[in-house]
Order: sequence, then structure tokens, then C-alpha cells
Amino acid sequence: MHPTNKLVPLPFLSIVRFAGAQAADFLQGQLTNDVTELADGRTQLTACNTPQGRVIALLRLRQRDSVIDALLPTELAERLTAHLRRYVLRAKVTIETSSGLLCGRLPEGAAPPPDAVEFSYSPTRTVTAASVEAWNAVGLAELEQQDLAGELSAWIAADIAEGLPQVFAATSESYTAQMLNLDLLDAISFSKGCYTGQEIVARTQHLGRIKRRTLRYRIEGTPPPSIGEALLGDGGKLGEVLMAAPVAGGTELLAVTSLDAFGRELRTADGRRAVPLELPYGIGDRG
Repeated sequence: MHPTNKLVPLPFLSIVRFAGAQAADFLQGQLTNDVTELADGRTQLTACNTPQGRVIALLRLRQRDSVIDALLPTELAERLTAHLRRYVLRAKVTIETSSGLLCGRLPEGAAPPPDAVEFSYSPTRTVTAASVEAWNAVGLAELEQQDLAGELSAWIAADIAEGLPQVFAATSESYTAQMLNLDLLDAISFSKGCYTGQEIVARTQHLGRIKRRTLRYRIEGTPPPSIGEALLGDGGKLGEVLMAAPVAGGTELLAVTSLDAFGRELRTADGRRAVPLELPYGIGDRG
């Protein structure tokens, strides 16, 4: 991701907006993290699960008054909206995909529009969402013209370097929260009340049944392996690619891997060495 004096759009990210007097209460019963902590203005990483504890989508939340905005991959926005609307029943909450908001990266030193929503995506990246009209008002309507596929690839490479998992359409409902290291990223509250999928998440944690984790690897050359591609060792499959992106001199990836393979070199399906790399946070007792 290169420096620019223009707004860099991030169309692969979108906003789902939850509004109404019971928006926070509703999300408290649906997401892994403690939504009551949003009142201090933080950005909170959380997950929406199936009743079987499989992660549908990873969200970053920001609250302003009775509105909570969720940042997530564009390809999952409609899927998440449709899923959560089934649980609304009589709750005083509306759920809308805010297609009128444009997500982007601000130029260094630029102030966001007055009504923008800013997400502290990671220690090194901030995502700002505002309407095109709002971007116009601060003189940033002229968007950076660039290879958006390249911007997505660079964004994923940054996620991998920071050990931040992401779920896309191809992997939605494939993994449990701990497989994605969400307990290590403060994305799960083990002290709040019940939420959809909570029984599976809590049982996995308290009974020590974490057998797979998201680990980081580097492989030689390109192209990056596909999402879901196997990582092999001992004559069999020990992991599968969660996300991958080219970096200088090769490819880096995150893979959901058996802890039996922790610290070991694996191989991709086409025979390339997958060399383990450290994550910015510890795996602890490895589950």
C-alpha cells in the first residue's frame, strides 16, 4: 500500500449498520465479544457464529449513540444481514447494508469528514467510512486511480503480517472462533451472557479442545495458493490456507493448521516449502 495524497478506496470492505434503541442488546445476543464495552469509543473485533459455533463473518464494530456500525468484507455484507434479520423478532433494531458509504484510507495528515466513521482496524491501519458527498465536502472526492486488486492483495498481506485472520465467502461457516485465534485477539468475551454459538465456543475453551490454530507461513515464489488449498506433511493434510498474498521475494499466508504441526515446515500441494513464521502474538500453550 503506497503513500498517496488522495483518498484510497477500499471497496472490498463495507458497512452493515445496526440502529435503534435495542441495537446493542440485540448484538450482545449474537456476537462473541461484549458489545457493552463499545461505549468508550473503541473499535472492537468480534465474530458472528452459526448455532454450531462456526464463524459466519468477522466484524469490527464502532458505536455512536444508538447506532453500531460493523466493518466486514463486502462479499459477506448481504449474507450477514440476511442471517441476523432472522433473529430480530420484536427487537427494536434495524439492520441495513450501508451501500452509500465508501470505505477508504485517508492521506496522511488529512482530517476525516465530520460524519465519518473511523475504525481502528489494526495498530497500523485505520479505515474511514463516509458518503461520497461527505468526501466531496473535504476535497477528497477525487479518488486514487490504482489497481484495486493490488490494493486488496496488499491489505491481505498486511493482515497476514499482523496475524489477523479474515473470513471470506469461501470460508464462511468453516471454522470455529478458536481455530481463527479469536481468543488470542480479544475478540471473545468468556464472561458475558449467552449468544448464538456460545456453548460451542465456551466448551472448546474450558475443556482444552483447541486442536487447530491459525499459523503463519512463507513459501517460495508466486502465485499464492488458493483459499482452502492443503498444506501437507507426514504424507497427509495438516492444514489449509485461510488467506495468502504475494510479498517481496515470495508469498506469505495464514493457514488453519493442526497443532501437531506447530513450528514444522510443511509443503503446499504443488510442492513448495511452507516455512513457519512467528505471529505478533503468542499461541500460549498451543491450545
